[in-house]
Amino acid sequence: MKIDTKLTKVSRNVKKQKGFINPGIYKGSTMIFNSFEDYINDINNDDDRSTLYGINKNPSVDQLEKAITNLYNCNDTIVAPSGLAALIIPFFAFLKKDDEVLINDTVYSPTRTFCEKLLKNYGVKVNYFHPFKNINRFEKLITQKTKLIYLESPGTATFEILDIPKITEIAKRKKIPTVMDNTWASPLFCDPIKLGINVIIDAGTKYINGHSDILIGFVSSDKKHSKPIRVATKTLGICPGSEEVYLALRGLPTLNLRMKKIESNALNMAIELNNHPLVDKVYHPALKTSTNHNIWKRDFSGSSGLFAFSLKNLHSQYKIKKMFSKLKIFKLGYSWGGYDSLITFPPLSKRKFKSQFKGNLIRLYCGLEDSEDQIKDIFTSLKALK
Repeated sequence: MKIDTKLTKVSRNVKKQKGFINPGIYKGSTMIFNSFEDYINDINNDDDRSTLYGINKNPSVDQLEKAITNLYNCNDTIVAPSGLAALIIPFFAFLKKDDEVLINDTVYSPTRTFCEKLLKNYGVKVNYFHPFKNINRFEKLITQKTKLIYLESPGTATFEILDIPKITEIAKRKKIPTVMDNTWASPLFCDPIKLGINVIIDAGTKYINGHSDILIGFVSSDKKHSKPIRVATKTLGICPGSEEVYLALRGLPTLNLRMKKIESNALNMAIELNNHPLVDKVYHPALKTSTNHNIWKRDFSGSSGLFAFSLKNLHSQYKIKKMFSKLKIFKLGYSWGGYDSLITFPPLSKRKFKSQFKGNLIRLYCGLEDSEDQIKDIFTSLKALK
């Protein structure tokens, strides 16, 4: 079954939905046991997948979990109320006091904040590594206390591609679980399980939903690591809202159509910016000029709408504000993945390995507007910097 067809059918059952093409919305916390025997079995069952309670037995949630599990070719998926809520779960599932975690330095900023502000308070040591320099010596970064490797590829803001199979081969040999934030690629453009990853994070707020009207996250895992994820999720009391689950299911059928348009728009913009006289470098993994482009081409089947570029000169905040004021299509805002194009100017001051830029770094998200209109909007705004 081709992906466009699969997305319209996955985890939908018209007969069970009483003839309706879309799943229903179930609201509630209390669930009634069919018999006293079922109640006793539930008490005796330590598998948190089976516990009859609203946190983990909502029928709508079950449908969405099965849909994402299918798309990620994995064993199980849990749904969280946001991408950030999803990404903290593996840390609680696999780490304890005096353990160490390895993280690429280009990780999502809130992930770093969680590690620095909260995780360290529980006695866990956080070690950062450069996404591609000295990767051949990655094994030397692992100690006897390393109990988790957390990855994001491409990296936030500067979009470095990691050699995931090289890292996961070492991790499997050392029996260390690996986690990868795959939000940028979505299940359509990257298969982390195939690359050796054990646990996948996806902020469904972005592409899965696609309409900028909910917060939701997913943790998908292989068979070996599914139960610890389930136990941690239920113990933390993490569960999504029922309407958010419905809206995520609504977004799935159009995922591939949206991703193709978004991919095309971003590539068109990146190619044009690559030739702009004010631009120093474009950070888009699908461009041949990008670092580790060959690895991206090997491990990914497509690119998405988020990338960045740096300017040849460092302009004042006043000049950047003037540039921004000329924009008509690109809005200043976070949480990309919807139909609106967005722009931000990310600071990288918290990174351990400092990036050297000649000028300002600008991050773009190309949405579903016309590509020529998007390009014209950015190019018109750049004239304010001359």
